[in-house]
Amino acid sequence: MNKLKFSKFLVIAALAGVSTFTACKKDNPTDEETVLSGSLANGTVIKGDLVNDVTLVKGNTYVLRGGVHVKEGKTITIQEGVIVKSDHNEPATAYLLIEPGAKIMAQGTASSPIVFTSGATAPKEQDWGGIIVCGRAPVNGEGGRIASEMGAGVTYGGTVAADNSGVLKYIRVEYTGKKQTADKEHNGFTFEGVGNGTTVEYLSVYRGGDDAFEWFGGTVNVKYLFAYGAQDDTFDWTFGWSGKAQFLVGVQADGVADRGIEADNSNKNNAANPFSNPTISNVTLVGSLTAKTGDDPTTATEVGKTLGLKLREGTKGKLHNFVVYNFNNGVDVEHDGTLANVADASLVIKNSDISNVNPWVFKHTTPTGGTRPAFTGTNPFITALYSNTVTAASTKPSYITGVFVGTDATGAVNPTTLDAFFTAANYKGAVQAGSDWTNAAWVRTDKR
Repeated sequence: MNKLKFSKFLVIAALAGVSTFTACKKDNPTDEETVLSGSLANGTVIKGDLVNDVTLVKGNTYVLRGGVHVKEGKTITIQEGVIVKSDHNEPATAYLLIEPGAKIMAQGTASSPIVFTSGATAPKEQDWGGIIVCGRAPVNGEGGRIASEMGAGVTYGGTVAADNSGVLKYIRVEYTGKKQTADKEHNGFTFEGVGNGTTVEYLSVYRGGDDAFEWFGGTVNVKYLFAYGAQDDTFDWTFGWSGKAQFLVGVQADGVADRGIEADNSNKNNAANPFSNPTISNVTLVGSLTAKTGDDPTTATEVGKTLGLKLREGTKGKLHNFVVYNFNNGVDVEHDGTLANVADASLVIKNSDISNVNPWVFKHTTPTGGTRPAFTGTNPFITALYSNTVTAASTKPSYITGVFVGTDATGAVNPTTLDAFFTAANYKGAVQAGSDWTNAAWVRTDKR
């Protein structure tokens, strides 16, 4: 168990009532350990495993040092207006991980959000990790469990669809996405096997070094997500995510970017159950025609390859009321299993505006050692049944003012007819003019 070390000054402060701690001494009398507990004092360094309930107090600023895990059965409560900064002098990547069976109760407000950010003097993408929530909802890994991509020793997944990992509301994370290894990078918010008993609303990511939001299986539902400047994908799902989502905005920056959405079922078995099969409505994705793309943002050199939606590896899904524009490419559907899902309508894009130079690409699976067969099927998404408007140019829809504000009712569907989770919003796009839910302190963007 990795416990939390503090100077004698903080221990004395705790005894004076500034903050409540539980303390114990090691065998070495010159090295005193303190285990965090209760309300934490302003300036506290948070490190290692949290083995007691802790509260980050309204208006205080804290330091996040290395990987911090909230252990099973414990809760971290974060009050409005709290600021958490990564320790930029610590070589280990700072991140916060909620283990299965633990909870995060983080509730900011629109005007006084919770902010996780870089502690560097000149902050930039990839300065620290991000926030990871792990739960016990179904995933399609072997045996129904998967090892966490970033949390060493943590396994997520299970059979509890309604698993509850707590509440995340009005939180902004900045400068996330630091590499853990050469091929593994943190995201802004990562949901691993998170259940639909968890509340996830009003979250934003500003200039993350990898994906802004990623779902690894689970059933969690989300509303009001905003991301600006993700250097890889804005929204990403895999391993059987089957939740619902509404009111999502993703805007690429002009430096480094890749895809608005990257969607997979499983890279190990495209037909694995449970399938990735989210239902999503009211999304605005804005691309960059000049951003560089590549697997490693620090060495990205390719230009002209940004992509609105990459649907592959057997994903299913019901995608409605999207506005996708200003990407070099629109929608790319790849692999035989995914194409089969399009054919049987278990993967649909409906009631949407797609305005990109190359609106559609369909690709079969490439045989091992062979050449990818040419696609000779039909594209149902352009038929009247799907009510999509397609423009083979990177043209901003006329109803969009600025970059992402604006909606259109033409050809839209009221998502309340899809599921009771959804708010009535009979229009395409995420942000109505005159009702801009992004114009508040919890959102940060360089383009409006």
